[in-house]
Amino acid sequence: MTLSRRRFGACALGGLAAAGASSTRADDRCRDSETAPPYHSSVGWPLGENGVLWGAHLEGETVYDSAVIAALAKEKPKTLVIGSGLKFDNLHPLSIACRREYDGKFYSTWAEPDDMAALADRLGADLRGDALIWNDWLPSWITDLARDRPRNWREQLQGAFEQHLRDVFGHFKGREGAKLRWCGLVNEPFEAWSLEAGNAPWRQGAWFDAFDPGPKGTPGYIHKAFEIAASCAGETALFLNEANCENDRFGPKLRPALLALVAELKQAGRRIDAVGLESHLMPQWMANPLRPDWRPFRKFLDDLAALDVKIYITELDVLDCAASGVAARDQLVADYFRSFVAAALEQPATVMVTNWDFSDNYSWLREDLANLAEWTQCGRKLACPRPTPYDQALAPKLARDALGRSLAVRRN
Repeated sequence: MTLSRRRFGACALGGLAAAGASSTRADDRCRDSETAPPYHSSVGWPLGENGVLWGAHLEGETVYDSAVIAALAKEKPKTLVIGSGLKFDNLHPLSIACRREYDGKFYSTWAEPDDMAALADRLGADLRGDALIWNDWLPSWITDLARDRPRNWREQLQGAFEQHLRDVFGHFKGREGAKLRWCGLVNEPFEAWSLEAGNAPWRQGAWFDAFDPGPKGTPGYIHKAFEIAASCAGETALFLNEANCENDRFGPKLRPALLALVAELKQAGRRIDAVGLESHLMPQWMANPLRPDWRPFRKFLDDLAALDVKIYITELDVLDCAASGVAARDQLVADYFRSFVAAALEQPATVMVTNWDFSDNYSWLREDLANLAEWTQCGRKLACPRPTPYDQALAPKLARDALGRSLAVRRN
């Protein structure tokens, strides 16, 4: 089975925050089966005080977990990432109206984004919204239109596409306090597994079908998203987000494809302020898992910067299956945080680093180990992953300090 990171998690995420329910709860995930060796943090400054836009992704139950928020607050994040709340399916599950049904009652789908905005106010951070336009994770009323193709189906899809963008930017316009400063406008336009197999490189889906391709064969929805957003996003920075550019398995084909897409958007006059690189680090997908060579990735960052875009590391974590035992796995995660972030920050255009989950207990990598082992090619039964800066008890790990030291190259 070949699943993208979000396709793997899509069936599990996207809860009913407004109704007091969440999708994948912490107690549905695996837990550590062995005790980690004691670790005492030696980096005394918060991760957010390093001259880099550092922060973390939150969604569902995590937004309302007071212990997680208290630990995160101590790190003084500059960025809080609305992980799923602004995706099309979460805002428009039943129709273009922003509401969902639960237990016979209707609730506003703005509840979680608004709660995130209030949390950002409390923490002195600003907001990033992700995956506004993505060919995965769409509600059935959209996918049915694309499949059944009734009369005027493309016009209906195009109208919903535009309304969604205008809804998101309009909702935050003029808000006092925390702002929607950054927005992942188009998410994962490429299909890495298809590209690896020599097939069509583009991720298929309803938005792909709804718009005619451009003159170079580029999906029309990508250009249209940036065209519409430029008219209504105000000062929100708009970025294109992609996965797997850093690793040796998919990177050699993905990097030139993404560079060509960004260059095309620039040449067409589209306002693209940044490129987001997810950076779910997979040591088993590196030529040398224990000694990764980031030089090809560094060259890629230089090439991106030459196109006059900022660079965001948007979803940083590390799958630790290339090592055995808690101590060795924690060391591996720390080594990858240290070396990868240091390499990324060598390029001055890299201005943001955000962790995809702040603590292990809410990590997406803990949701379905059998499925995860298959599509990530770990090749054996996985131990419960420890991929983030904090452990399941919200204690800082070796990875936290490794990240802090790498971020400190920008410390004032």
